[in-house]
Amino acid sequence: MSFSRTSIAPMTDLDFQCASDIARGFCGINLQQGKRALVSSRLESLVRRHECDSFTTYLTMVSRRRPGAEFTEFIDTLTTNHTSFWREPEHFLFLMKTILPRHTSRLRVWSAACATGEEPYTIGMCALEAGLANCRIVASDISRSALNNAMAGTYDAARLRDLPPGWTERYFGHSSANARPVSAALRSMVDFGSLNLLEPFQHLGTFDVIFCRNVMIYFEQSTRDRLVSQLVSQLAPGGYLFTAHSESLLKLPPGLEYVQPATYRRSQ
Repeated sequence: MSFSRTSIAPMTDLDFQCASDIARGFCGINLQQGKRALVSSRLESLVRRHECDSFTTYLTMVSRRRPGAEFTEFIDTLTTNHTSFWREPEHFLFLMKTILPRHTSRLRVWSAACATGEEPYTIGMCALEAGLANCRIVASDISRSALNNAMAGTYDAARLRDLPPGWTERYFGHSSANARPVSAALRSMVDFGSLNLLEPFQHLGTFDVIFCRNVMIYFEQSTRDRLVSQLVSQLAPGGYLFTAHSESLLKLPPGLEYVQPATYRRSQ
């Protein structure tokens, strides 16, 4: 029997709590009660797709299939992947004016919540503008669907309008009237991979710069504090950490210094 056209009972308090517990336990997302309508709207399509008769049945199925395609799909659906090129430009200007002049031979950067790739590609363009070809960028995200889009590296031309003048022409090709693929040189600078920030990531090594923006807003304070301490341990001495302006750190861990809003530096 298909439930694609039948009505589904509204999400109950217990359903929402179950979805919240699954998301928090796996990747730290803290779904506040105010997000209930959004969660219900996003999950309803999955309830129908899997021909479940209720949110309860669907969530029971998801919890039993971890790990698995259904569980990955659940996390992807709840993960917000809104991003853009040149987002919060103060960080990229600081990168170009302060950091890149000190790293004329090599630079290693981590985009720790890269979503659909706009952030790491913007970092790469900044490096190329500075004449630094030896810039390696590790880009990770928990959403596999977002990573697939990032690795494809093709964007609607309208999404490039905020880039500085001339950058679109230098770093993007043409595949159709509106689709603009990143150049081969830019694409080769970025290594994409799936990563849950709640799991160990010491194997990634140390970085000169870490961008971890617009992800900690979904975490509880204790999770934020723990993650920031772990990020600091991945920074080379003198390395920089960028957070979103909505994620200013209230409590700095040892060894991390405030530089400017949403910009921090590890002590030498």
